[in-house]
Amino acid sequence: MNYDLFVLASKVRKVENVEQLEDLKSFAESLMLREKNYALLTLMAVAEEMGEDEIIDTLDRLRVHVSTVLKK
Repeated sequence: MNYDLFVLASKVRKVENVEQLEDLKSFAESLMLREKNYALLTLMAVAEEMGEDEIIDTLDRLRVHVSTVLKK
């Protein structure tokens, strides 16, 4: 598991007031933004190696699958 998730879980357990909750929210948002950026960089690297059409087709299939799952 990612070390940052352990840190996040630890911070969740220690929240005692609204101010700490806001700090936790900011920390979680920064983790999500960083993970999103890693994912985008990975997609860009794969697209460069495999071609953009391959990535677009795969993302379209994933989008259809996710929308199907969410409708259930």
